Amino acid sequence: VRSLRQVLARKSSRAFLFTGPSGTGKTTLARIVARMVGCSPTEIRAGEHDAATNTGIDAMRAIQAVLEYRPIGGAVRAIIIDECHALSKQAWQSVLKALEEPPPWAYWMLCTTEPARVPTTAVTRCAHYALKLVPQPVLVELIERVAAAEKIRLGDDAGRVVGLCAREAGG
Repeated sequence: VRSLRQVLARKSSRAFLFTGPSGTGKTTLARIVARMVGCSPTEIRAGEHDAATNTGIDAMRAIQAVLEYRPIGGAVRAIIIDECHALSKQAWQSVLKALEEPPPWAYWMLCTTEPARVPTTAVTRCAHYALKLVPQPVLVELIERVAAAEKIRLGDDAGRVVGLCAREAGG
């Protein structure tokens, strides 16, 4: 978090790569970063793309065509590409220049569970953040803290229930 805040404060990168196991919050973090750089919630939804279903060069060209113009009513536009490892070789080639020199109003956020399948040329153009699963004891502590802050009484079986919730969360 500290590193990400520093990169955003210095504006040293406009391209981010979030990697990690499924369920660690890669896409959620991309949305949070988009909001932090000034992207409106509607713009974020419009800029979110699933590379698992849109793998080709035409999808990336369409995104780049949108980036030629400043966003209406907003200062920035965030392009979130979920499951970016699924992009074709040609799609990656079309995106590389945009990752290297995005317009001043554009941010790229790439999310993947398979970082080894992301071309090295793309990785080197991004600020890379590897997310990890949260250990069960930390999840237990977090659930207890949230319950206390929300004034939720967990009852007599609190330990067992909280433990079950943390275990089922799977990290």
